[in-house]
Amino acid sequence: MSYPLVKITNSTNYIASGKVSYMSIFCSDDDYSVTPNTTWEAKSRGVCLLTEISATIKTPNGEVVATPYTSSGTSYSNFAILQTGPNSFAVTRIVNLSEDQVPEDYVEPTVQQK
Repeated sequence: MSYPLVKITNSTNYIASGKVSYMSIFCSDDDYSVTPNTTWEAKSRGVCLLTEISATIKTPNGEVVATPYTSSGTSYSNFAILQTGPNSFAVTRIVNLSEDQVPEDYVEPTVQQK
């Protein structure tokens, strides 16, 4: 079983870079850099739950640290860097009508009855 590769779409007009942090010490964090209006994709992920995506945006007025995406541990994989104000940015999960696809061999956990 493995989770979908992390994808980060940069919807700003600036170059962004940062780190994708995973929950387990057995998972290597990913450093990334993404140009304007393009998408970066991780090379691997395995069964690593994601805990944070940070971003620093290189604007003409200097570097701006975006509000990071944080989680206690998620399998979600589609994220975006958005400009939220004149000099503010945020990393967010892309939400659409269908949730991220789960791996083909994924089995939903069952709740044990008391």
